[in-house]
Amino acid sequence: MFVLEYKKRSDLGGRFKKEVVLDGQSYLLLIRDEGSVAPDYQFTQWLDAVIFVFSLESQESIETALHYYEQMSKYRNISEVPVLMVGMQDAVTESNPRVITEQEGRQMAKSLPKCSGYYEACSTYGLNVDRLFKDSKYFIT
Repeated sequence: MFVLEYKKRSDLGGRFKKEVVLDGQSYLLLIRDEGSVAPDYQFTQWLDAVIFVFSLESQESIETALHYYEQMSKYRNISEVPVLMVGMQDAVTESNPRVITEQEGRQMAKSLPKCSGYYEACSTYGLNVDRLFKDSKYFIT
């Protein structure tokens, strides 16, 4: 689930469901948005894959995503978990410019073991959102 803006230090999270149909087969994705709560042991054991979402206009958000990745590696061999990195464009404006280039995002994703890909998306316009969910089948299975 993508929010329209990155909220610094937001403790809000949520649980969401997304149904996707791939190759005629229906899949129900159970999605947990952990907000600004660092992943704990229980969460890390529960997941089958993880999608780290950060804002392309916030260095803090990408650093938080990397910190969460490191936290998860304390509880589980993170190289066993499929990972996707998603840079969100929603908050990028002329007055709030992009600070993370596509190349930097891709390099960061390549540096993480088992990271299956890097996407840039925009929930406001739907850019790559459906593609991300559809492609997730290939990195989870």
